[in-house]
Amino acid sequence: MGDMDDNERGQVSAEAARVYEEIYLPALFEQWPPVVIEAGRVQTGQRVLDVACGTGILARAVQERVGRGGSTVGVDVNAGMLDIARQKAPEIEWREAPAEALPLGDDSFDCVVSQFGLMYFEDRRSALEEMMRVLRPGGNLAVVVWDKLEMSPGHAAEDRLWQRLFGDEAADEAPYSLGDRQVLQELFASAGVADAKIHTHEGTARYPSIEAWVHAGAKGWTAADAIDDEQYALLLMEAQQTFAPFVTADGTVRFPTPAHIVTANKSAVAR
Repeated sequence: MGDMDDNERGQVSAEAARVYEEIYLPALFEQWPPVVIEAGRVQTGQRVLDVACGTGILARAVQERVGRGGSTVGVDVNAGMLDIARQKAPEIEWREAPAEALPLGDDSFDCVVSQFGLMYFEDRRSALEEMMRVLRPGGNLAVVVWDKLEMSPGHAAEDRLWQRLFGDEAADEAPYSLGDRQVLQELFASAGVADAKIHTHEGTARYPSIEAWVHAGAKGWTAADAIDDEQYALLLMEAQQTFAPFVTADGTVRFPTPAHIVTANKSAVAR
């Protein structure tokens, strides 16, 4: 949430990367790798690329699936995220590079996956073209993006709260910018992926508390320096009432977070 000066480049501080890993991953992202792996039909022994790998949650799950006979490469523009990724899984090859210029050879992967990164790329079409370029003929692509903001009631409430407290410029709708299925289909078609299939999967946000949710939103992404301590205290106080509808009986927070899974096959690409 908040001031997104760096969001297209996806740059975050080392501390923000740590908060992302410790709070956002279990709350939002850990549930998705099995879904992505199934959608991409990842098999034992394959060579797989994870684009916009972040701290490596998907790449690590992929490596477990492909096993010793396979290999995984993770690519991201964010050095802070990759530092954590390398510490957690040194056996995986981590590369710092933009999705629009992958430093990898043509037809070199059996599968390419990307989880919640496409929305932030500076040139989404070029990034998709790059993913298809490095995919071998017959290989599979699986890309996941968030559904529309209004389909995720908790994050919609969070967005409205930031706007009310800090102004319209504090809102961050970038994560949901590909939520419209027609826009998404047209984007893939523009990149030459004519037969992309879109399936919407129901996810669930699970924060341990309102405090953890607010902390992640303020400190765990490019908004890490957007508000000062006094504003943070105000945000936390207001959130206690605003987010109350999403608190369960045990004090944890839950709400739906649907996402679109786009799949395609290299052989379906028009040449």
